Amino acid sequence: MFIPVETLELFCRFCEKVTTGQLDRSIAGNGRTIDRNSTFEYYCTKCFKTACFSGNDLLEQLKTAATNKQPREYAPHEHYYIGERIYHKKFKEAGLIVNKDSGTPSRLLVLFNKAGLKKLVQDM
Repeated sequence: MFIPVETLELFCRFCEKVTTGQLDRSIAGNGRTIDRNSTFEYYCTKCFKTACFSGNDLLEQLKTAATNKQPREYAPHEHYYIGERIYHKKFKEAGLIVNKDSGTPSRLLVLFNKAGLKKLVQDM
């Protein structure tokens, strides 16, 4: 069974800034068990609007502490999760993944302290 993190720093498209997102509910189709293929709904703690994410895009509760200790180095061919920290050589700093856009390749929205919000590709 897959259990996503309860709270995340997310980019709210309604507030147009990074805010805290709280897990609201999970949606598993046709009575199946909750797994990475389920959809999870988070709400913005500022405006209370919701956004849905696939479990494939979310960090799991059990992996949160281990993953956020040391950021992974960014590479366009890798797969990343919302809530994960990555290091970008060009910006020379670590950033937090706060949202994802689907597509081919999919795009990450990453918040860096100095460089600000940047869109990066993944799964190329």
